Amino acid sequence: MNDLLPLLSYKDALLAPLYFILLLRIVIRWKRKYYADVPIGRYIMPFFLLKIFCCVFLALLYHFYFGASDADGYYTAGRDIYNAIMSNPKCGIELLTKPFQDCSLQAQQFAPHLEVVSANPPSVMMTRLTGVTSLFCFGTYLPIAFIFTLFAMIGSWRIFLVFNEEFPQHSRLVAIGCLFAPSALLWGTNVLKDPTCLFGLGLCITGLHCFLKKRFRLINLVEVSIGVTLLLTIKNYIFYIFLIAAVFTIASVYIGNIKNGFLKLSFYGLMFLIFIGCIRSAIGNAAFINEMVSSNFIDATKTIQSAQLAIDDGSSSSYSIASAGSLSPSGLVSSYFASLNVALFRPYLWEAKKPLVAANALESLAVFLLTVYLLAKTRIKGFFKFAGTNPILLFSLIFTLLMAPLVGFVSFNFGTLVRYKLPMVPLFYTYLLLLYAKVKTKPTTETN
Repeated sequence: MNDLLPLLSYKDALLAPLYFILLLRIVIRWKRKYYADVPIGRYIMPFFLLKIFCCVFLALLYHFYFGASDADGYYTAGRDIYNAIMSNPKCGIELLTKPFQDCSLQAQQFAPHLEVVSANPPSVMMTRLTGVTSLFCFGTYLPIAFIFTLFAMIGSWRIFLVFNEEFPQHSRLVAIGCLFAPSALLWGTNVLKDPTCLFGLGLCITGLHCFLKKRFRLINLVEVSIGVTLLLTIKNYIFYIFLIAAVFTIASVYIGNIKNGFLKLSFYGLMFLIFIGCIRSAIGNAAFINEMVSSNFIDATKTIQSAQLAIDDGSSSSYSIASAGSLSPSGLVSSYFASLNVALFRPYLWEAKKPLVAANALESLAVFLLTVYLLAKTRIKGFFKFAGTNPILLFSLIFTLLMAPLVGFVSFNFGTLVRYKLPMVPLFYTYLLLLYAKVKTKPTTETN
């Protein structure tokens, strides 16, 4: 459907300032209650003000520059639910709680745009969240976007608190990595999947940290349940990557705590046998896996890459992975490192043909230079050995090394890439900054 509602209207000019003042008062009271005499409290107001500014700026870009975005679709379909609830609450409840095809004909007539996304569960979830939020915002976009942005802030703040508890002496560097990364400030706003997933990931990481600290409580279970539900429903691959990184981290911590050498060796042996079993299972199903990957994922990858290159008129921001489609060992390794490089260090400056891509390129260049510096100072080995000094650092590095190549492989566009890699930004950036602090304060030999 092309009849999407415009994101902004005169109501936004009237209501957005009021909602900004309301949220500002809430944040001020929260800060006074919990962080009045705490040093990290000084980051709250700058973080909030920058996020709201970026939220408005990105909304203006979507409305006046890009013309259409995912936010338009979620907002339009969410307004269908809002209108249904306001006109006929029974129909509205149906749209919120039932699959679209199971709703009554009367309810379906309220939501023509919801029908379009009904076959896509992540979009349905975003639409329902937007519809519910609309009830508190008079169906107006900017107030809705402020609330989504506030939840993304909570997710970032939760990750910040975890790192700050582990490294209180480096709270400023942790704040830069978790709260003030430019790409995360801008793209972690508005009615989009990625900011919503950042909230869910923040809850999950908080739960993991409490588990590692042996203070996991009922409230943590509730929070993790909310986070897992959001991730599984909206972007399930983020949850699976979180789960792999979390399990590996927990296993490493508990193996490290085993004092009995024989028991520790037995545990490592068990993990190795499980790994070998998985490999054998994969080999036993090699034909099926090869057919599935080749006929579905790889072919789709090639098709999308070809389409991106076909529409590249010299001003677009598309890219491709040359080794995509190769299932040989060398091809898989090449694809992994090429995709990793894309997600962490591209776009390069000479690939930036648009202002926003140029801003991303500058940030990527800074990350590249810092990474190369740290690899050189730690002689490569120390870069990875640093993860073994703290469970949260280990989790962060594993999460990054799993997620970065995935999003780099499937994005095909730098504008999309900067949103897809949002969940790993606070983890990887903070890892780099903390390693930088260690390199600068201790002899190089200690980092090797």
